Amino acid sequence: MFMLLSVLCCFLFLATHAHDQKPRPAANNGRSTTATGASCIPHERDALLAFKHGVTSDPAGLLSSWRRDGGHAEPDCCRWRGVRCSNRTGHVRKLRLRSTGAAMAGEISPSLLALKHLQHLDLSNNELEGSTGRLPEFLGSLKSLRYLNLSSISFRGVVPPQLGNLSKLMYLDLSAASNMKSSDLSWLTRLPSTQYLNLNGVKLSTAVGWSHVINMIPSLRVLGLSGCSLASANQPLPHLNLTKLEELDASSNSFNHSVATSWFWNITSLKYLYLGYTSMYGQLPDALGDMTSLQVLDLSYDDDKNMRIMNIDLTNFCNLEVLMLESAFSQGNLTELFRNLPRCSPNKLQEMHLGNNQLPGTLPRWIGQLTSLIVLDLTGNNITGPIPTNVGRLTGLQTLHLSENHLSGNVPHEIGMLSNLTSLDLGYNELDGVITEKHFASTRILQYIDLSYNALKIELSSDWQPPSLLNTARFAACQMGPLFPRWLQWHAGITSLDISSASIADRLPQWFVNALSNVKLLNISNNQLTGGLPTNMGSMSLLELYLSSNQLTGQIPMLPPNISILDLSVNSLSGPLPSDIGYAQQLESLSLFSNQITSHIPESICNMWLAVLDLSNNFLEGEVPSCLGIMEDMEFMSFSNNSLSGEFPSFVQNFTTVLFLDLSRNKFSGSLPMWIGELPSLRVLRLSHNNFSGKIPVNITNLACLQYVDLSSNGISGSLPSNLSNLKAMRKANLKGECYTGDYAYNLNSLSTVLRGQELNYGSIFRVFYTNMMSIDVSTNKLTGNIPEDVIALDALVSLNLSWNNISGLLPNKIGEMQSLESLDLSRNDISGEIPATMSNMTFLSYMDFSYNNFTGKIPSGAQLDTLYAANPSMYNGNIGLCGHPLPNNCSSKGDASKQRGPGRAEEGLGIESIYLGLGCGFVVATWMAFGVLLFKRSWRIACFQLPDKLYDKVYVLVATWARRTQID
Repeated sequence: MFMLLSVLCCFLFLATHAHDQKPRPAANNGRSTTATGASCIPHERDALLAFKHGVTSDPAGLLSSWRRDGGHAEPDCCRWRGVRCSNRTGHVRKLRLRSTGAAMAGEISPSLLALKHLQHLDLSNNELEGSTGRLPEFLGSLKSLRYLNLSSISFRGVVPPQLGNLSKLMYLDLSAASNMKSSDLSWLTRLPSTQYLNLNGVKLSTAVGWSHVINMIPSLRVLGLSGCSLASANQPLPHLNLTKLEELDASSNSFNHSVATSWFWNITSLKYLYLGYTSMYGQLPDALGDMTSLQVLDLSYDDDKNMRIMNIDLTNFCNLEVLMLESAFSQGNLTELFRNLPRCSPNKLQEMHLGNNQLPGTLPRWIGQLTSLIVLDLTGNNITGPIPTNVGRLTGLQTLHLSENHLSGNVPHEIGMLSNLTSLDLGYNELDGVITEKHFASTRILQYIDLSYNALKIELSSDWQPPSLLNTARFAACQMGPLFPRWLQWHAGITSLDISSASIADRLPQWFVNALSNVKLLNISNNQLTGGLPTNMGSMSLLELYLSSNQLTGQIPMLPPNISILDLSVNSLSGPLPSDIGYAQQLESLSLFSNQITSHIPESICNMWLAVLDLSNNFLEGEVPSCLGIMEDMEFMSFSNNSLSGEFPSFVQNFTTVLFLDLSRNKFSGSLPMWIGELPSLRVLRLSHNNFSGKIPVNITNLACLQYVDLSSNGISGSLPSNLSNLKAMRKANLKGECYTGDYAYNLNSLSTVLRGQELNYGSIFRVFYTNMMSIDVSTNKLTGNIPEDVIALDALVSLNLSWNNISGLLPNKIGEMQSLESLDLSRNDISGEIPATMSNMTFLSYMDFSYNNFTGKIPSGAQLDTLYAANPSMYNGNIGLCGHPLPNNCSSKGDASKQRGPGRAEEGLGIESIYLGLGCGFVVATWMAFGVLLFKRSWRIACFQLPDKLYDKVYVLVATWARRTQID
């Protein structure tokens, strides 16, 4: 007992003594103690609060706990969000303020210099570039920093070399600073401990000897130089120091040299090598075979077929997990490529990205041996044959993309065994057969499926409830009809559905709105849908709706409130546009062409902010609402083939981004405005078949992007504008890449033009833009004057139609330089002179009409012109001064036909002037012959003058005798 009491007394003494030795708050100079014993240093707390003062916006509340006092504020800065202190000294060691959502905005305060012990600073993904936009130089004075992450902050200007003062730095990330640059990286040599260096996006095009500088940091393990505008990687390095480098990202640069000459092939320690989109080409070096530690290899390319590698041998790469070779090969075949893949056991290959190589071949039957495979992407090759059935052995497969090939045969039902499959894309092949429930037996997490544009028939029971809930389903051009597929009603979570061209001949079912209420994109175009649109469509979540080319009737109901693209074109919808159409204020593209819509365009349409408005080929009338001028983002506007009237809409002047303007086949009148030349983005202008008059504005040639203009069938007078050479888009040395093409061209209707003497359809406007269809048509007007000489500068022009005008003068002598012309129609004008011999150079010309002008002289020779004449023998009609092959009248040796027969223009069909000329000449000759006889023959002269007297006497006797007999009777 005594011993126990003694031990207890000793314990109490020691505990009391230890309690007395603890520092008290009053004796700690104002520090607040943490639960672990660390305390917040007052001046460091003030420095953090000063940093917060420099932050002008903090939507995510990252700094909401940073307060000195009051309320529920935590006075201990070591407990503030994102702040970490030393448990022993209380000094701030780490600031982790990376934004994962809404970014902080403001500037980085110099108050951070008070944090002398700061080792870790992460301000990434914020907007802290401040008013100057410069990366602060004072950060180079934080000598204790070991970790600095300023990635995704939009700094601009030069990377401050003061960062080289951070001699303890092990991690530096300045990536995604695309407006920063550096011409001298020598400051990096003063960072001997750096293991992670990421300069992705920093412009280093003028950095001299950058590879030698990098080679002087032997501690490097990760190096990021992606998108740095580097021009080459073939600098010779006598001694390679980067023996610890495990990851190198040099992608998205323009090295443009042989891949084998690069300096990094001897770094055998590499595990991750990213060289995609560098434009290196040629045979890979033998040194690649020694890099067997590689786990990720990216040699993907862009679309430049001249900058690709030859082949690759990876049979010994047993550690390879990810292989990215998209658009990588200039030759070879798929069989050879698969033969050169790792054949190790076990095989670690998890991802194969081999798309867009156009490699021929078949899928090997042993593909089922790649049991670790998670991603297989062979999109955009020339693969033929069937899909192997043993693909079902790839039980870990999550992504299977085989689209845009030539695969044939049935889709093996073994695909239904892939229980981990989340994405299946077999679109744009030549597959046939039937898709049944068996193809989806175990696909319990399948989210994406694309079977579009195959000869597949989808036979799924109407009461079949799929094991997975799709969010994207594309069955375009698959056989799904004639009834609307009812199994879709069980996919309540689907957000994107394409069943266009699916042979559905049915009405929209009653469950349509409710079952597909979550769909954002819906395409049921090119079917035979009948009946009307659901009246309760306004409750749907649709953002894009495509129902074109069906047989829908009735009026347009209230639209979904958030819809942005609506295409109901080529149906039989009738009645006026709904007065509340402006309810859908998010609508950007509205295509209603080729329906039976009547009445006026309601002004409520101006409540939307449209970029595309296509109301062509309806029965609209009246004037176009002027309030449309508020839509300053308008890109495409078409009202063609209606009965709209009024003058040229003045509000178009506000459309500075308009690309396509079509007012053709209406009743518009008045003159064309002078400001039409102030629409810098305009590419297509169609005003044909109206009542426009006046002259063509001279500044129309200011439209440098104009590639298609049709002013035909109006009453336009005056002459063709000069300075046609300013139409730069119609020249071969044009503004490639400088003319905006818009975001909606693929949604618009087709474009037709009179070419080669007939109206041809050129498909979608998207095709017109991207195939450079260049055309000028001013036919059937009242134009006079000459053809401007500089028309020959339009050497990219495909069609030129000046017919049915009063254009005179000579044809430009160098017209043959317009070698892109396929159609040239100058018929029914007053053009004179000879046809230039340069016409023989126009080898692409497939239609020409010079009929009914005043051309003279010999027709130029040439096989192409002979072919044109054979196809159109009337192409020279009505030019009586023309001679030579292929016409029957030959030219004389002393002169041409104009000297033999005299000039003149015959009307169409009959040579009426020739008839009148012959009659006149005959009359004159006969008169002079009679006069000559009377002059030299006296007896004839006496008889001639006595003849009237004798005739008078005879007539008098006859009349007197008749009168006398009448009186006697």
